[in-house]
Amino acid sequence: MSVFQRLTEVPVLATAWDKVKANGGGPGGDGQTLGQFESGLQGRLASLSDEIRRGRYRPGPVRHVDIAKPSGGIRRLSVPCVRDRVAQTAVAQWLTRHLDPEFEDASYAYRPGRSVQRAVARVASLRRRGYTWTLEGDIARFFDEVPHDPLLAKLERHVGDARLIDLIGLWLEALAPGGVGLPQGAPISPVLSNLYLDELDERLDGHGVRLVRFADDFVVLCRSEKDAEQTLVRVAGLLQPLGLRLNMEKTRVVPFEKGFRFLGRLFVRSLVVEELWDDAEGLPAAAEAIVGRVDAAAAEEAAARRGAPPAGVLRPLYVVEPGASLRATRGGLAVWVEGRPVLGVNLRDVDRVELHPGTHARDDALRLCASQGVPVSLIGGGGALAATVEGPLSARGALHLAQARLILDPERRLATARAIAHGRLFNQRSLLRRLNRGRDEPFVAQACQALGRALRRLPEAQDVAAVMGVEGEAGARYHPALGALLRAPWVYRWRRRRPPPDPFNAVLSYLAALLYRDVSALIARRGLHPGFGVLHACRDHTLGLASDLVEEFRAPLVEGLAVYLVNNRILGLEGFGPGEDDACAMTQGARRTLIGRYEAWLDRPVVSPASGHKVSWRGLIRDQVNLFAGHLEGGAYVPYALKN
Repeated sequence: MSVFQRLTEVPVLATAWDKVKANGGGPGGDGQTLGQFESGLQGRLASLSDEIRRGRYRPGPVRHVDIAKPSGGIRRLSVPCVRDRVAQTAVAQWLTRHLDPEFEDASYAYRPGRSVQRAVARVASLRRRGYTWTLEGDIARFFDEVPHDPLLAKLERHVGDARLIDLIGLWLEALAPGGVGLPQGAPISPVLSNLYLDELDERLDGHGVRLVRFADDFVVLCRSEKDAEQTLVRVAGLLQPLGLRLNMEKTRVVPFEKGFRFLGRLFVRSLVVEELWDDAEGLPAAAEAIVGRVDAAAAEEAAARRGAPPAGVLRPLYVVEPGASLRATRGGLAVWVEGRPVLGVNLRDVDRVELHPGTHARDDALRLCASQGVPVSLIGGGGALAATVEGPLSARGALHLAQARLILDPERRLATARAIAHGRLFNQRSLLRRLNRGRDEPFVAQACQALGRALRRLPEAQDVAAVMGVEGEAGARYHPALGALLRAPWVYRWRRRRPPPDPFNAVLSYLAALLYRDVSALIARRGLHPGFGVLHACRDHTLGLASDLVEEFRAPLVEGLAVYLVNNRILGLEGFGPGEDDACAMTQGARRTLIGRYEAWLDRPVVSPASGHKVSWRGLIRDQVNLFAGHLEGGAYVPYALKN
């Protein structure tokens, strides 16, 4: 059976009808509503199938509706009849499955598992990797100017069924007479738009520059102004054979330092947040009532553009620019610098706010955050937490009692403490083995052997104090071995926290404080009591559980990152100097580097043992916090194990 025959079967059309009905939308040019089409549904689907297969099918009249864009101007929507939307949806769903593996990673619109949020995160990640210049681009009247014949020729190379190609050509001709245009509002248009621009994605991305494209809106990330200017010329040349052109009024080369807008976000310096005062272009909410949502992915994207909370793990908002002020707005928070707003953020998108030295928050911002359960942390120059403003503790008495029962049961507490310590020691050894690969330092190899002996001694520890003793002895071998792997002129012999006396200790303390606050925030979101420690004793004014659950992540996210930064000369000793009370101080530039690199480090993918899926490291921390909560009810707690 050919693809054409399979896609025009009544059961396939019935599945497409379910999607059309769920998406909603108004009638096409024939005036028939979804309810009217559903009356006598089986007969209508059988008739539609028969007409298409016999070659008697002709698309019905299209209803055109003009919708005001949030940014100004008019967008014309073309609304097919319900029966045409059903047939197009059946074909579009198959094309999406068939073509999506061929599309480039640079493309984020109308694709399963991709969204505005992911495109924004990709831009932010590339910025942290040194792509600090951008070509902010816009294709002029893209959906109005796509030529049909080259598009169908591209489609024919991927789809060998001539009857299916003819059917798609019939829709294009009915929707956009004249051989030009992809009508917005038609189910078939999104996947065809990605197919037509796939050649641009393929030829542009990865040649020393990185592309992030969402439909006809795109940015190209470059490492220098020269690269960005040359890319501008190159993009114009790549679009010309496609019958397309750049909208030069909306296309410009700009550094991150000055800021630019993309998909409803304002990117400036090292921060990326939702821009509350400038909605992203996209299918407006009013348009959805007319044409319906194109598909599930488009629905997710539209929701994200309207400010719906992103799925997954939230991020902190770092306010680090000296003199910056945090203020409340109608929709959330705004950061002001030098008397003007530069950033806006919806509170639903952040898990906490950090005010670093030289910044402050107005009373209205503090009250808003407290009322919405978003803690505001005041951070000292060394990265340590000075104070926190937050709302009331969540009323999770049953969960807190379960934590207390675990701690008050000597056998369960000891078993859990052993598991937590095992995660710390195992990952210390794994990190040393990774860093020593290719160097074969005997001193480091001996430390790994000592860590192995410590791991074997853990089951013999008869109480929590003995577990802590094993961990302490292992640390005496681990930290000097870590120092032996640093490249000159960096020196590190032992871990000193209060205060850190040397640059590497200062780096470790700063990164550890960032990680500690991440873990604490995720513990609070889960409703666990942060003070009920297992390995670390319950004491007033300490967060014992945060100290416990940080343990397995110290090696990969603190020590591993610190070694990477100094050995790759991303951090230099010039960023550090003498401070008060024999502490090592760091410059504002060093702190910025640590925050930016820490966020980039946490953006890396890792497989979560709890779910078996790839997540970010912050997502892995969330999964481990959830795993610990399940452990309170009798489930096993297994710390994350870093592979050698």
